[in-house]
Amino acid sequence: MAIDSDAHTLGPPPPAVARRRRFGFVDFAAAAQPGFRNHVVRLEDVPQCVARYGADECYASIFCFSDDVLLYLAEHRIDGRPSIAGYDGKVWAPFLPLDFDAPASADLEAVLELTRQTFRLLRERWLAPASAVHVYFSGAKGFHLLIDTRVFGRVSAARDLPRVFSQLRLEVLRALPGSARRCFDLTIGDKVRLLRLPNTRHRGSRLFKVKLHPEEVLTAGIADIRALAVSPRALWGVRAAGLLPTAPVDPVPALVAQFARARRAVRRARGPHPYRLAAPVGTPETSLCAARRAMWEGPVTPGNRNNVAIRLASAFRLAGYSREDGAALLARWNQRQRVALPDRELQAVVHSAYARPFPYMYGCHDEVIRAVCPYAHALHDCADYRELHPRSGRAG
Repeated sequence: MAIDSDAHTLGPPPPAVARRRRFGFVDFAAAAQPGFRNHVVRLEDVPQCVARYGADECYASIFCFSDDVLLYLAEHRIDGRPSIAGYDGKVWAPFLPLDFDAPASADLEAVLELTRQTFRLLRERWLAPASAVHVYFSGAKGFHLLIDTRVFGRVSAARDLPRVFSQLRLEVLRALPGSARRCFDLTIGDKVRLLRLPNTRHRGSRLFKVKLHPEEVLTAGIADIRALAVSPRALWGVRAAGLLPTAPVDPVPALVAQFARARRAVRRARGPHPYRLAAPVGTPETSLCAARRAMWEGPVTPGNRNNVAIRLASAFRLAGYSREDGAALLARWNQRQRVALPDRELQAVVHSAYARPFPYMYGCHDEVIRAVCPYAHALHDCADYRELHPRSGRAG
């Protein structure tokens, strides 16, 4: 299997990558792996993990973690198993991924055209070098375009880097035709999101995620691309199963400016300092969005109790409730459940939500929240979402 064909011929990693080597861990996931995900491994070990578990449905997290994540895994459990969910430490990424998906398989031509438009935008208008733009057919209903983050200048590890990436995606989308919104996926912004690995297979289509040469991006048809994806392809310009770049890349002024603009937008939208949260107003229900109210008021299956409890505790902290009040509210919620959490587990949830100086906010794209959110497929219809994302491109 051609997972990492140039790993043994290209010497040491570029200095920009080497400087960030301590952010050298990812969450690896595979259909054949026990538990699927929550297996944090070193970047360099990902090709061996793919070889061990087979090429079907293999993923790695978009962001890279420091070894702090290992301590988090040791302390944080959901239903008795280590879980990376809710990790709020600093992260770094060698690539900014853009995900283009077809609403239906018949729309794949439209997604290919959007991929081409974005490729031309980066190469011709923003002058990104070819070595910094990596394009993949996903193996199913879309394409992934990965931008080497070195074009943005010095991208330091940060807690809010996922939000800066989300803002960058929005800047890219705004530079594309209006029809792009239908196929441009803006929901891949959370800190522990996974992305399918190159040369691994989609279980439904039986096609591989494969890398495309620039001329193939611009001229190949869908039938040709599908034919390329029948088997793995040799990778170029990347190593560690596609997770690290190998070619030298310099900052690009237009993209450095885009990154600076995105970072400023995120900083302006941060809201009140966590030590000065406003006092809660009204009842607990009034402090919760529609999804969290559904969690607060409705029954929860035993296997999902910890997931819901930590999200409620975090929401109460962000609403201004003290640790004692948050614990009392969570105890009320727990009493209403058909099968209550043990007191020890409930106390652990409260500690996790309140122990850190900066409260963690589970975003609207969190999979647990989306499962109960009445606006999951129409977020801009939600007043709370519009208030949190005033610059999202949709009028309030």
